[in-house]
Amino acid sequence: MGIVERKSREKDQRRTAILEAAKILIAKHGVEGMSMNQLAESTELNKATLYLYFNDKDDLVDAVSYEGLVRLEKEHQETDRQILSGFEKVLDLVRLTFAFYKRYPVYFFALNHQERRKETERLDTPFAAKGNETASRIFEKIAEGVRQGIEEGSIRTGIDVNVVLVLLYAQIYGVMHTIYAKEDIYQDLFHLDSVTIERSALEIIAYYLKTGH
Repeated sequence: MGIVERKSREKDQRRTAILEAAKILIAKHGVEGMSMNQLAESTELNKATLYLYFNDKDDLVDAVSYEGLVRLEKEHQETDRQILSGFEKVLDLVRLTFAFYKRYPVYFFALNHQERRKETERLDTPFAAKGNETASRIFEKIAEGVRQGIEEGSIRTGIDVNVVLVLLYAQIYGVMHTIYAKEDIYQDLFHLDSVTIERSALEIIAYYLKTGH
């Protein structure tokens, strides 16, 4: 192995190690509770070294979110949906997305941090750009299901695919935020758990796709 190749591999390994340490801290403290000082201590690196791999904390969070999107897209692709109707495909993709972010909360914490940024704070960094590209492919897969459903009749005609995508994202994001931020409140007040909230959201989506009323 040549010197250049070895240095490139070592750099990739260190970037991965920093990312893994960041995910542990985010899972424990949340994005807002994680600091670059904590990360430097956790990785036994100085902050200057961290900034050689990530521009700042937001760049690091973008990297975490991007990694999550890549894993989510892979899980979407691993399921064979050829025999499903378009309606069934859409619900299956949404159901899988719920399950993914419940299984890997750190990726939702990163996504939630991104969503709460002001427009002026959303930087066009490489990780953000790659995350947007991956998210676009994920939503296009859902859009394909909607279009198939309209064509075959399993989803009502006259539906706006772009509106569906916006509403689906709002449902997914809203449900996951509710589960992670307020489930204990709704459990105490209304005896609602995450399973019930998720199932009800899917029923609302199904009703909208079928009737629109």
